[in-house]
Amino acid sequence: MADYRIPGEWMKENMVLSNDIDDETINKLGSFQMKEGDVLVTAYPKTGITWIQELVWLVYYKGDIAKAHSVPLTERCTYLEYKPSGVPSGLDLLEKESTPHIMKTHMKSEIFKKQIESRKVRVIVVIRNPKDTLVSLYHFYRMTANLGYFKGTWDDFFEIYKAKHLIYGDYFDWYSSWLPQCKDNFNVKLVKYEDMQRSMPDVINDLCLFLDKSLSEKQINDIMKHLSFDSMSRNGAVNCKNIPYFDFTVSSFLRKGIIGDWKNYFTREQSALVDKPYNDVIVSMGVKLEFE
Repeated sequence: MADYRIPGEWMKENMVLSNDIDDETINKLGSFQMKEGDVLVTAYPKTGITWIQELVWLVYYKGDIAKAHSVPLTERCTYLEYKPSGVPSGLDLLEKESTPHIMKTHMKSEIFKKQIESRKVRVIVVIRNPKDTLVSLYHFYRMTANLGYFKGTWDDFFEIYKAKHLIYGDYFDWYSSWLPQCKDNFNVKLVKYEDMQRSMPDVINDLCLFLDKSLSEKQINDIMKHLSFDSMSRNGAVNCKNIPYFDFTVSSFLRKGIIGDWKNYFTREQSALVDKPYNDVIVSMGVKLEFE
């Protein structure tokens, strides 16, 4: 299964991209003028980006829970490179809107070099332990049309990982791009998925400081309730139940939201194959993640 290909896939800078992303849009990303107050949320796929987008939006807009239930997250936080055939890209839509923008991307940092160096945009990089990420991505492949409704087993999927041919490229290559930016730029912040699981109040307070926002104790408590896995799973504005290219008979979009599910999938050999690059890449850059 290492030779598995998603429908209409193409390559850009060693990343596998789907046919709802085009080269013209990506080339325009680097010159897009981000302004004071703009926020860019970035993450490798299935590392908790939906969760952090919702949190960032709520911090930015004073815990407006009512709007977070009534307006889809896809309208509140623009997916920059996403461009299905025949419709404007997220970037095209954004260029017509007033600031501040809250934006999402799965692209590597090199594309946003000028914007990062301008120090105007605040960037939030999300990371999750690679083993849980791969399991979550496996189920996402199985339920998603533009990833081909993958029919293989977990072991088959792991062969695609070993071949470095997953959507948006290799996990470790991706974080090799973004983690140095977190160290070198005061406007780029790293948030760990596992910290959101273990100590959400601390994550909320840290983001308030990073985004120059303030929340009352009640607002923080309301946000925490809203961000619980049960609440997010039932919230039609974030659970993607209205998106036709997801097969919800295979998996839910928000599947489990736990730490350590990888132990139900990985063999000892597979675990060792991820441990080595984790230590060589992630730990060597001063980042340690929880796996259970």
